Amino acid sequence: MLKIAIWGLGAMGAAIAERLRQAPDYEVLGFDIEPANIRDALAIGVIHGSFEPKEISEMPFDLVVIAVPPTETVAILQNLHTTNLIVDVASVKQPIMTATEHLPHFVGGHPMAGTDETGFNGRRKVMLKQAHFFLIGEKSDRQKVAELLAPLGSQFETVTVEQHDAVVALTSDATHLIADALVATLGANENKQKHEFVGPGFLDTTRIAAASPDLWTQILLNNRTATMAAVADFMTELTRLNDLVANGDADQLLLALTNIQQIRRGLG
Repeated sequence: MLKIAIWGLGAMGAAIAERLRQAPDYEVLGFDIEPANIRDALAIGVIHGSFEPKEISEMPFDLVVIAVPPTETVAILQNLHTTNLIVDVASVKQPIMTATEHLPHFVGGHPMAGTDETGFNGRRKVMLKQAHFFLIGEKSDRQKVAELLAPLGSQFETVTVEQHDAVVALTSDATHLIADALVATLGANENKQKHEFVGPGFLDTTRIAAASPDLWTQILLNNRTATMAAVADFMTELTRLNDLVANGDADQLLLALTNIQQIRRGLG
């Protein structure tokens, strides 16, 4: 029987717990600072039982999953002393890897399966199957984590800290700021009637702006350097496209939009 501890039963932690709970020969225990989350997880069978944080250092676990926001993740890991295998799921890796140098078996993890919904009930929208799941750490520890988390059905990818934070800054963090800026622009418009005519394109593009402000403040500030670089690249492209519109350059605008369309269609 494999013994797995999930620290944090918000959307991601609960989703991971629920998938592992369904696998044979897994005993999944959970902890959350909100007692209601533990009660709910037990009541509907997301976890087999609960644990206390001090047990991580006192008892053997096959894997400990830290599934809390980045700032809390750093604080927990800095004060954790254990030889158990540990993986986190935060979307920023540099500060977390720095905080875990004293832990002999730590793997930095990040499943690209987040949702704009937070909390225990948000687990229903976390799509772990076929999601890219980044792993950073020693080869033997990475392999063990991938093996233990195999029931998730994710695609495990090995990257460096720098590669991870740069890729996520472009595909997630800067994307969030861009969505925020679009919504803020609409909100600042004095013609409130325009809000009534928001179409599906705007709603699709800005979906992530509805995510937790607290969580995203942590994510953006913890990955600020890479995010600033990604936003600068975006501004360069936006300026280029805006110039084509301003100049009435139909041929070049059509070419640019066609190239962009091909790139987007290639993403799936």
